[in-house]
Amino acid sequence: MYRHTPETGVDTGEKSDADQAGTTAPGHVAAGPVVASTFEELAPALPNEMAGLRRKLIHWLNELPLDPDSTHDITLATYEALANVAAHAYPDGHGWARLQARRVGDAVTVTDTGCGIKATRPRVAGLRTSGGRGLLLIDQVTDQSDVDSGTQGTTVRMTWRPAALREAHPA
Repeated sequence: MYRHTPETGVDTGEKSDADQAGTTAPGHVAAGPVVASTFEELAPALPNEMAGLRRKLIHWLNELPLDPDSTHDITLATYEALANVAAHAYPDGHGWARLQARRVGDAVTVTDTGCGIKATRPRVAGLRTSGGRGLLLIDQVTDQSDVDSGTQGTTVRMTWRPAALREAHPA
């Protein structure tokens, strides 16, 4: 598993590893070279850090047996979710983003502990707005997406069916 741990004493708004003991499934490996089936990174919610997370995710995805279209869709939707964290989650500019991906049906989760998304915010892009396009794009390139948001933060869960299932049963 890829994992980044922030410096000691940095409040990430998350439980420590000791508090979460036993909550992370063990990584599975593919035949041949060892490839972790899970990816997890925690980074400051800043635009340049989100771009760095995207590069690390691409590196991990390229080690998996995914078709190029799946890799593109996963990368695009994940970066939109990360960009939303950097742009909207922390109005004061201080916070963290957690990116988790696992190779079980191609699932990706982006989490923050920011201010949340307004319940009244429409999930459609307005002609004269600077927002709303990211969630719409995520909906278009995922097989399933879910946004759970409140005062404790936001979690965006995105899932893609493996390419073989998409071809056998188009949505």
